[in-house]
Amino acid sequence: MQETTLDAFLGGQVHLKQFKNGYRATSDSVLVSAAVPIRSGQTVLDVGAGTGIIGLCLNARCPGVAVTGVELQADLIALGQENALLNHAPMRFVQGDVSSRVPELLGVQFHHVVTNPPFYTEDFQRRNTQSAAAFTQVCPLARWIDFCLRHLRAKGTFCMIHRTESLPEILSLLNGRIGALEVFPIEPKQGVPGKRIVIRGVMGSKKPFILRSALVMHESDDSRSAVAEGILRFGQTY
Repeated sequence: MQETTLDAFLGGQVHLKQFKNGYRATSDSVLVSAAVPIRSGQTVLDVGAGTGIIGLCLNARCPGVAVTGVELQADLIALGQENALLNHAPMRFVQGDVSSRVPELLGVQFHHVVTNPPFYTEDFQRRNTQSAAAFTQVCPLARWIDFCLRHLRAKGTFCMIHRTESLPEILSLLNGRIGALEVFPIEPKQGVPGKRIVIRGVMGSKKPFILRSALVMHESDDSRSAVAEGILRFGQTY
């Protein structure tokens, strides 16, 4: 059995059990969860859920939401189910391959679909095969986004975090399908180009595209910015 650790997120509001030497959640998942305009009683699909960190953050922020996580790796699902119990979160997990249809989700649509997908298309070397599978983009981005949008109801919100360099491709894939698009660049420091962007939009909306001000994560002295502290520690939104 793989060794695990118990880690705190959102200033201790969320406790996440994860593999010590396998796939481990990062601040990317917390950042994209903060973009979801969730309300109590709504439903969320987390595509590529891993051990459930996005859903746990949403439940901590807004009790009463129903989160479904779809994930390919069975060992991550098992840990995700443990995390749901540990945090008293009403989450369920479905094992499925995003590159095809998932039988348990056929015809099911959600108020929100959120995803922190595998980013890397080049040979991404990790000593642990579980981590390699979680970070390496095997399913084409177009198919991944198609899966997400297939399960998003009219006027539902789509939220995604990805590499900055993938933004042109993502916008082309969303064009004509998702409106009210907002892009939030994530900068490590003020004026320093970042490697991540968060994209948010509404299914069927006709509202125009907005490039938002960057989310600056650190001050010049490397301390965490007030914005980052609010999101990562206190569960604030943007």
